[in-house]
Amino acid sequence: MIRNYLLLAYRNIVKHKLFTAINLVGLAMSMSLCMMVILHVADYLSYDRFHPHPARTYRLLTELRNPEGQGFLFASSPLPLKGAVLADSTLVADAVSLYPALRGNVRSGDRSLPIYGAFTTPSFFKVFGFRLAKGNEITALTQPNGIVLSHNAALRYFGHTDARGKTLDVAPLGTFIVTGVLEQSASKSHIDFEAYASASAVPQLEKNKLLAEKSGQWNTWGDAYTYVLLQPGAEKAQLQASLDRLARTLFNDPKQGSIAFLLQPLHHITPSWEETNNNIGNGQSWGKVGAEIGLGLIILISACFNYTNLSIARSLSRAKEVGIRKVAGASRLQVFGQYVIEAVIITFLALGLGYIMLAAAQHNNLFNANTGVVNELLQWKILLAFVVFSVFTGLLAGTLPAWILSAFNPAEVLKRLPSHRVFGRMGLRKSLLVFQLALSLLITVFLFAFYRQFSYLADANKGYRPEGVFTVHLQGHADNLLRQELALLAGVEAVSGVSYDFKKYLGDRLSAKSDRSKEAASIEYFNADENLLNVMELRLAAGHNFQAGQTGQLLINEKAATSLGFADAASAAGQLVRLNDTTTATVAGVLKDFNYQHLGQPIRPMAVVANGGGYTLLQVKANVADPSQFGKRVKAVWAKLYPGETFRGEWLAEELYRNQKQADSVSFMGYISIMTVLIAVMGLLAMVVYSTALRKKEIGVRKVMGADVKSLVLLLSKGFLKLIAIAGFIALPLGWMAGNIFLNNFPYRIDFGFGSLMACFAAVLAVCLLAIVSQTWRAANADPTDSLRNE
Repeated sequence: MIRNYLLLAYRNIVKHKLFTAINLVGLAMSMSLCMMVILHVADYLSYDRFHPHPARTYRLLTELRNPEGQGFLFASSPLPLKGAVLADSTLVADAVSLYPALRGNVRSGDRSLPIYGAFTTPSFFKVFGFRLAKGNEITALTQPNGIVLSHNAALRYFGHTDARGKTLDVAPLGTFIVTGVLEQSASKSHIDFEAYASASAVPQLEKNKLLAEKSGQWNTWGDAYTYVLLQPGAEKAQLQASLDRLARTLFNDPKQGSIAFLLQPLHHITPSWEETNNNIGNGQSWGKVGAEIGLGLIILISACFNYTNLSIARSLSRAKEVGIRKVAGASRLQVFGQYVIEAVIITFLALGLGYIMLAAAQHNNLFNANTGVVNELLQWKILLAFVVFSVFTGLLAGTLPAWILSAFNPAEVLKRLPSHRVFGRMGLRKSLLVFQLALSLLITVFLFAFYRQFSYLADANKGYRPEGVFTVHLQGHADNLLRQELALLAGVEAVSGVSYDFKKYLGDRLSAKSDRSKEAASIEYFNADENLLNVMELRLAAGHNFQAGQTGQLLINEKAATSLGFADAASAAGQLVRLNDTTTATVAGVLKDFNYQHLGQPIRPMAVVANGGGYTLLQVKANVADPSQFGKRVKAVWAKLYPGETFRGEWLAEELYRNQKQADSVSFMGYISIMTVLIAVMGLLAMVVYSTALRKKEIGVRKVMGADVKSLVLLLSKGFLKLIAIAGFIALPLGWMAGNIFLNNFPYRIDFGFGSLMACFAAVLAVCLLAIVSQTWRAANADPTDSLRNE
């Protein structure tokens, strides 16, 4: 029996090539997206699965509430919290805190490389499942100056030699001795520091003023991360009650607000049910994961609706087949099983085609689809998930048409199928079609807003001129020698050293106060030399540029001048300001405001500091006819000075355009939009085919009575145009709302109004009309004698 089912399914697939192709393409496109979602979800769920006691390990969150009752939830917690929870040994077996203050630059040969790590205690290896490839886990973090490196950090600093016993000179914190190197684990964790130093070094560093004195302060809720391991048999509720009592001792005045400490299970951190601030690692929230799953399911359901509509459209041609099989003795269950198996076979073929689409997207890195699908598919769990998903899709798509086809009465197989109605007078198939059209139109409208906004950001005036600027990343090398060599190249007009890249600003903040301001202002800053204005063509609102070779000078923007209490730019130029309550600097000049960050961020108070160093890259102003050849010449200079080291350089304007354009995101949204429109059009095509088949005799009679082709096309198309109008009535307001909610996140944004909505509607309408007219024109031109022959 199964053999016959498979044979019949094969014959129908081969016989109806057009319908098979439409089903395959529609299902494969949606399944490729769903497979990408499955891989992403599998990746999200793989975090922190290697720790020894995940059921008893918790992270302590901090919830702050202001006097108005507004709450803020943070993944971090105060530094003294670890000691406080360890005091109750009946509940807590162990605790560990991570204090991410291990920051600075490591001197390695002639290079200065950044380091990002945390101070912690030996309990780190008891609470977590990290293991040392080299070193002793019991003693590695007991020395005051001991430091444990990740596998990649050890390679970066010491190459393939044994790093143990070697010293790291971390400026400005001092010298550390490497006591261990972590294993290169394939498992993922939200804890991803590249170095872990002994927390016993913190008191001395604070005493020497190399770290701020925070160890005993409870207002440091944003500085550390605390984890506890419960005793076997201890209840989470008991520890929560203990934490609540502790919190009440810290804030006993409701007018000051309140603080609370919450327990978050280790395996709930990634993905997380809580939306927390100040996170570490690359974890996702279940809200984002759910949105990704929801998007995939919506598009998959739309494709399944399409299969349902196409199957019902073919029901007239298959009615006799069902009648003959039932007359021959087949039960309804057997007929139902045949059509469900046929649907599952189609979805398995679509799964293969969808995998090819996904692999092609990964191979070409389309819309940043680097999901590791080729390697992941080799894992039996992922393969099993895909197979189960394919069967689920087949059942979802094939159950309804199989139920309808198997219900045919052999005596009535030539009669019109009943219309299964939902939503009042609208038939089931029409409802499905309206849903598909509305979904495709909604996504198209949102994509249009998305595309126009990022195109606007890519082309907007940023307040400086990036054209002709070539960026060279120093990668820890001193700038002097390379600067001299680059200045000698033909076409080079100026070379400037800066500490942060304009296209991805990750600068620091300083506290600045003038005689005109009542309170200190927080100002973002980066280091640069006197050539910056010439290279970037920045404009001065008042004052003058840096003077070469002199430190203790600032260039501030107009926003900073206002935040420092100056009435205008002219009154700020030449004034002294105090920085971080320790040093003073002179405001040499005031720059006109410019977008040193992504245009998605508003212009904030900022300063350019002249300190004679600390540069991470060189900006080269060049006037050359052939940019690609100039890039090769710069690379040759790098190879001569630093043989064997990777060169990193790019034209600033091109990189800015690429970053602002968000081509990966736009192409991914475009893929989804095209997918939903094609699926909807396929469903519409199925409806038109079904409708014209039902009205075949009516069309013949009208042609015999004198109706022309134009009037018949209009008659047959009118109902579908109404469905498109209903979909537009539903989707356009929702799309406008979604687009404007998205645009409200940007300080600089486009106008998105009626004209944009009509452009999207016209585009979808044109594609739909092509599908409608192609079938109605064919039906209207058919010979009436073919349809009326048996009358």
